Amino acid sequence: MSDQQSLLDHLEEITAVAEEKIRYCRIPYRVFINEAEALHTYASIDLPLLQEVNFNPEKLDRLLSLTGALRTAQSNWETRKTEKQKSEEWWQKEAPEMHKLHRELIDHMGFAFRGNEFLLRKLNGIKEGKSKADLIQDMANLAVLGRENAELLQAINYDLASLDTATQMADEMGSLLGDINGRMYFADDLKLTRDKAYTLCKALVDEIRSYGKFVFRNNDEKRKAYASKFNCERVTAYRKTKAAEAM
Repeated sequence: MSDQQSLLDHLEEITAVAEEKIRYCRIPYRVFINEAEALHTYASIDLPLLQEVNFNPEKLDRLLSLTGALRTAQSNWETRKTEKQKSEEWWQKEAPEMHKLHRELIDHMGFAFRGNEFLLRKLNGIKEGKSKADLIQDMANLAVLGRENAELLQAINYDLASLDTATQMADEMGSLLGDINGRMYFADDLKLTRDKAYTLCKALVDEIRSYGKFVFRNNDEKRKAYASKFNCERVTAYRKTKAAEAM
């Protein structure tokens, strides 16, 4: 069964997890998934001993399936997040040029309309607002205002081609902003699915580990296989650091 199919198979169960019950992963997801798969291997080998304390072997199939579902959910979220980052980076690259033209249009129109209070009030009204959406709308409005009063701009030798550039920027940057905001919504939705999938998988991992730790409670080496290697190494490193600081 593919990981994608595993996610589809568990999607109803994942969606049903209450948000207040969500558990958050404190280690990298890649590490958690690798450890869950390693746990499946260890527990499969030790299955006869685990069954002696009434361990249900079907839990191993469920672990493998949930791990696949989590891997897909994490991949879906990372992909969407990456696409959103690319859109944001493109915005950061293009926005300075739009700000520059925005300032240029306002300055030239302010001078060209200096004798017309009505047009100056319209110009001031356009300048209100500081958000990205406001800036995009400003560019569209400035282009319209400039075309309606082209003769005044021509009287100060302003290149009317800049009005077409403003319209084009408004269209392109508007689409880009919509893409960023749209991906922001979907990223949150996909992240929620990922977090809920982790919650289910983590509960099962903890349960299987509890069986292994009990069965091998008198065998330190085997017992280690039922603990998070990542967390154990992190605790060891922390203790070494504290001991060094105390010297």
